[in-house]
Amino acid sequence: MPAGGLHGYLLAYLMELLRAPLKQRNHMLLMDVFMLYRDPQGVKRRIAPGLLFMPYRSPPPSAYDLDVEQAPRCLIEITSKESHLKDLKNNVSLYSSLGVSTYLVIDAVTPTGQPREPIELHLWRLIGERPRAQQADRDGYFILPEMGLKMIAEGQRIRLINRVTGEALCDTETLSSALEEARQSSQAAEQRARLAEMEVTRLKALLKQQ
Repeated sequence: MPAGGLHGYLLAYLMELLRAPLKQRNHMLLMDVFMLYRDPQGVKRRIAPGLLFMPYRSPPPSAYDLDVEQAPRCLIEITSKESHLKDLKNNVSLYSSLGVSTYLVIDAVTPTGQPREPIELHLWRLIGERPRAQQADRDGYFILPEMGLKMIAEGQRIRLINRVTGEALCDTETLSSALEEARQSSQAAEQRARLAEMEVTRLKALLKQQ
């Protein structure tokens, strides 16, 4: 940690994408922060889940200690070349044993380190004492009631919408387009300002010549 490559980019992207809507619900995400827990022998261990969902706190904790904190309601992992097997198998039982009620894996990177096409989503919920794999709804969305959101993977895009209003959060393509439009608008404004300044300078020079 911190994560790098495509895995790290996607973690940071989701973190920023969800920051505002989660804060409105008085929640937040921690990225690659150590979660401290005790193994069956009582030995203190640590693991750094990709994204940890928790009630909003400022400043955010530097570590999440299960000796003093409740088990997170949701953890999110994004696969990487090194963590693929762990994310999709080992962590399912580990996180459920720690009391994590929802575990989401975004399988976006293959075991060979290549971008997955299409991205796959996997969701488990703790039902009783066992994790149960969840299916998407009839429209292909996975429900994340903790966050008030629905998520779907379409090719190599991830779309998130508000469960109540149906409003879409900016996905990668929409966000990129919006940023490019803002950049072009800013450049055009700067160009107009430079031209106006040049015109003022020219007029002043003409007045001096008269």
